[in-house]
Amino acid sequence: MSESPMAQLSSPLTIGILRRGYSSSGGVEVYLKGLARGLLEQGHRPILLGTDAWPESEWPGGEILRCAGKTPSAYAREVASILAAKNPRLDLTLSVEKVPGCDLYRTDEGTHAAWLEARSPFLNPFARLFQKISSKHREKLRLERELFTPSGVGRVISLSRAITTEIVRRYHYPEERIRMIRNGVSLTGMTRSADRESAREKLGIKPGETLVLFVGTGWERKGLHFASRAVERLRDPLIRFLVAGEGNVRKYRSPVIRFLGPVRKINEVFAAADLLLFPTIYDPFPLSTLESLSMGVPVITSAANGVSEVLSPGLHGEVIEDPSDIDSLTRALRKWSDLMSDPVESERIRAACMTLASEYTLERNLSETLDVILEVIAEKKG
Repeated sequence: MSESPMAQLSSPLTIGILRRGYSSSGGVEVYLKGLARGLLEQGHRPILLGTDAWPESEWPGGEILRCAGKTPSAYAREVASILAAKNPRLDLTLSVEKVPGCDLYRTDEGTHAAWLEARSPFLNPFARLFQKISSKHREKLRLERELFTPSGVGRVISLSRAITTEIVRRYHYPEERIRMIRNGVSLTGMTRSADRESAREKLGIKPGETLVLFVGTGWERKGLHFASRAVERLRDPLIRFLVAGEGNVRKYRSPVIRFLGPVRKINEVFAAADLLLFPTIYDPFPLSTLESLSMGVPVITSAANGVSEVLSPGLHGEVIEDPSDIDSLTRALRKWSDLMSDPVESERIRAACMTLASEYTLERNLSETLDVILEVIAEKKG
């Protein structure tokens, strides 16, 4: 990791990191564990304020303060009581949950209001009505309104320009208190071409076949239904479509999908892949897309993906304006499967994808995040 002003501190910090849920294959969890390791390396003390869902062995340093978390409000109330009691005494709180009163909020899931708005056109009339009257959604929207005020959170880390614009437009949160820090990926897991053949063999991918991959949890949000329909419409016997991550398999069952479930060594799957198909409805800057690029795998995604702000269509993949546009997804799949089957084109594309990903490293992300933490600490002391 590059040198950070955090090293100038005379004494270590105790930082509370707020995450209510836990998924073994979640990108948020991967990032937070990387952040915790970075803090530990610099001599600081990251304490997770999490629920019983978090395995102690999965949190670097092992310090977890268990909180009630049946609902977002219950979790927010318990965190507030912990902060008021000052036990343990925390120098700073960094949250990926909408908990008013935290020092720093990171927009891994964007805004709930924007997600509901993006989701609404794809719901039937009954589901759309239920979304409007749902107590769960009203609760999340209330917490979000309370969070995005100067007294609700000291600073915001935004993962994309679109999210920054959304927060300022919808909640009038001061833009000068928002810092855009895009997601980062570790490049240490990149594999050589020799590993690719081994990875494909393990997955049963035959020579001449194109492996199309979908990675992530929250399959509705990430557009798995649209992805599977596009593969079905392509009707190409040489296309293999694999889905890695947690979700309702019965709801998304399709003759073209092979479900892998949660995958701990996801780089081994990316090593075997030719394309990532990710027509998300709403995603600030998903780690899986960046992981794909870092492994030299081009991405077919939607304009609702924050990574589309840095991805060059035609070079790193394709950006589809409407994630439900099955015709455009199918054409992109056909085009890119042809490109990746050409050894010369494939080598050029893979090199371009890895070059782009090298600009968004985990080390850079953590260094920039630690700098913001230092700024917030200085403000609190001042």
